[in-house]
Amino acid sequence: MPLAAVAAVAVLAGVVWALGGFAKAPEQPVRKAGERLDLGLFEVTVHDVRIGLASGTLGSGKKRFLIVRMRVLNKGKETESLGIGGLADGVVALTKDGKWVKPERVEGVAGGAATGAAQPGLPVEASAMWEMGPADAPAKLTVGLREWKYEHGFTDADFNWIVDQRSKKLAGRLTLPVAAS
Repeated sequence: MPLAAVAAVAVLAGVVWALGGFAKAPEQPVRKAGERLDLGLFEVTVHDVRIGLASGTLGSGKKRFLIVRMRVLNKGKETESLGIGGLADGVVALTKDGKWVKPERVEGVAGGAATGAAQPGLPVEASAMWEMGPADAPAKLTVGLREWKYEHGFTDADFNWIVDQRSKKLAGRLTLPVAAS
C-alpha cells in the first residue's frame, strides 16, 4: 500500500508540473489608495472608486458608471492620450467572472478644464469608467495597473512606450470599497 501511494503522488506531481502548476504566478503587488505607483510612462495615485452618472455616447442620456478617480502624471517627453493608445491601455478592472477588462473611457481634468490627454510633467485628475447596469451595486472593485516599458516594437526599430495588454503581470493591484456618489 505505501508503494502505491508514493507512485500516485509521483504521477500527480508530474501531471501538475506538466500543466504548469509549479510555474511562478504573475506578480500582482497589492497597493493602497493614495499610494503613488510608478508605471514607467505614468505615475498614478488612485484616490477612490465610486458609482456616478455620466453622459452616454451619442446623446443617449446619463448612464451609471463605476468610476476610478486617480491623479496621473505623464513622465514621458510627449503628450499622451488618456484613452485608447494611452493610459486606458494600462488600467483594468476585475469582473466577478475573474476577467480583467479595460475601461470604456477615461476622462481628465487639468487646470480646471476637461482634457483627453496628459502633457509631460503636468498632473491630470483622471476618471477611468466602466458602464454599469441599472441594478448593479458592487461593494468593492479590484483595479489593476500595468507597467509601461520604453522599448522597440515587434515590427519596428523605433523606441516607444509600450504596455503589454495581454500580460497578467500587474505593477499594482488595488481592491477598494465602492462609494455612492
